[in-house]
Amino acid sequence: MEMDDLDLALALRRLADASEPPPIDPRREAALMAAFDAAQAAPRPVRRPYWGMAGLAAAATILIAVGLVPARAGRHGSSPPPTIRGVQNDLQPPSEFVMVPGAAALPPMESGSLVRMDVPVAMLPSLGLTPPAASVTKVKADLIVGQDGLTRAVRLVN
Repeated sequence: MEMDDLDLALALRRLADASEPPPIDPRREAALMAAFDAAQAAPRPVRRPYWGMAGLAAAATILIAVGLVPARAGRHGSSPPPTIRGVQNDLQPPSEFVMVPGAAALPPMESGSLVRMDVPVAMLPSLGLTPPAASVTKVKADLIVGQDGLTRAVRLVN
C-alpha cells in the first residue's frame, strides 16, 4: 500500500488536528531557562586559531635557520660533513624522502601537499640532510607538508 504526497499530507493534518498539546508548566519552563543560563555563564576553553599556531611554527623554523648560518660559517678544519643513516652523501642527492627530525611526534597526517622550493644549504642539517660538497648557497628540495602546515619529509632534487 503506497501513499502519495497528498495522502501523506492529509493524514498528517488529521493527526495534528486530533492531538492536543500538553498544558504549559511554568516549573519546567523555569528549569529549562535556568539550564540555558548556567550553560551560557560557564567558562569556555580558550582556543587558539589555527593560523596563529602555524605562524608560530613558521617563525620558529626561520629562527632556527637563521641561527644555523653563523654556526656553520664559524666551523673550520677538515672534518667531514655529517652523514645521514651512517651513509656519506656525495654529490648525488637521495632519491627518496627523508623524515624530518621530530615529524614522528606530530599528529598523523590526514592530507598534505608536495612543495618544491629553494632551501638554504645552512638549513639542510635541521631537516636531517647532509649539505652537498659543492659551494652553493641554495638547493632545490621537495617537501611534504601536512594539513597542519608542518613539514614531514624532504628530499633533494637534482
